[in-house]
This record gives sequence, C-alpha cells and structure tokens, in this order.
Amino acid sequence: MAALLAALAILLGYVEYLIPVVPPIAGIKLGLGNMAVLAAMVLLNSDGLAAAIMLTKVTMTAMLFSGIGGFAYSLAGGIVSLLVMMALRRCSGLSAAGISCAGGAAHMAAQVGVAAVITATPEVLLLLPLLMSVGTATGFLNGIIVNLSVRSLKRFITSQGIRPPH
Repeated sequence: MAALLAALAILLGYVEYLIPVVPPIAGIKLGLGNMAVLAAMVLLNSDGLAAAIMLTKVTMTAMLFSGIGGFAYSLAGGIVSLLVMMALRRCSGLSAAGISCAGGAAHMAAQVGVAAVITATPEVLLLLPLLMSVGTATGFLNGIIVNLSVRSLKRFITSQGIRPPH
C-alpha cells in the first residue's frame, strides 16, 4: 500500500508540474502529491510510512521535474509540513482537512523561509501571508479529497472482506 501511495504522490506531482504557475507569484502550487502523504497518515496510521512517501515524492519529483533548486524548497516544505501534520494528528481531534490546512500553511512558510535564505532577499517574506493563505486553502481542499477517498476506500475494503491496513 505504501508503494502505491508513493507512486500516486509522484504521479500527482507530475500532474501538478503540468499546471502553469500563477504569475507573478512563484511558488503557488496545489500540493496534490501531499494528498498521498496525508492518506498514508490517515489510512495506514503510520508517520514513518508518511515520511518515507514524502521523501520519495520530493526526491523523485525534483529529479524528474524541478532539479536540485526545486529539491531544497520541496524538502524544506515537506519536512516542516509533515512534522506539523504529525503533531496535529497525535494531539488534536482534527480531520484530515484540518490537519492538511495546517500542513499546507507550514509548507508555504518553510518554502518562503528557504527562498529568503537562498536569495538573500528578506523582502520575499512579504509574500508569506498570501502564500500561507493559499497553502491553507489548497490544504483544506486536498484534505477533503483525502477524507472522502479514505472513507470510500475503507467501505470498499470492508465490503470485500479484506482486512484493513493498520
């Protein structure tokens, strides 16, 4: 199941790569690949597998689509987002949508921080409110999709008499 989610994350990363960036704000993305990471947390109940999927997604999508420059941004965003989502999953009663909102905002904050350091341009931090708002909104939508998908998948697994993953 983890390998399927990792493949899905890479595929969704490719779909996202095909979607043009909204000018003039670089860095605005839908975070589609992160749905597979969140699904691993919720469906498989495993932070370790979610981390492995995130690292696979970040590494493979950077190698295939964005290069080493994109890798630094994606890795920073992925790690910070994952840590926030792991903490919220353990300490709150939030649904996948709520957890994903926070993860999306954290992802954008980390990427803006990396951009400020790499470009030595602290003014890029002025984009933080806009980008975190976009990250929260896309995180919410992705979380809703994960909630619905996981619910449907669990129903299907139960109806087929398959033992659900732990």
